Amino acid sequence: MKTEIKVEMRKSASVELEDYCVNSMGDRKGKGDFLEVTEWTNGEGYDIHMEDSSGTTRFMLTWGQFEAMKKCIKVIDKTHFTK
Repeated sequence: MKTEIKVEMRKSASVELEDYCVNSMGDRKGKGDFLEVTEWTNGEGYDIHMEDSSGTTRFMLTWGQFEAMKKCIKVIDKTHFTK
């Protein structure tokens, strides 16, 4: 049996959290906390890696899950509750 091993390049984008979310850093300003998103090689989802005051968080979303999450956030942002 011959197994083919492929080497792939994956697209990713990262950002320092201190530029976006002071709440996730606590007193850790300047400690290099970040968020990184890496597209799957097959293009069907994303790996998310975050380092902040809570420690390390990693999770994965398929493209469909990502789209569903974006739609939910959009609905929340457009909804205004009155008391």
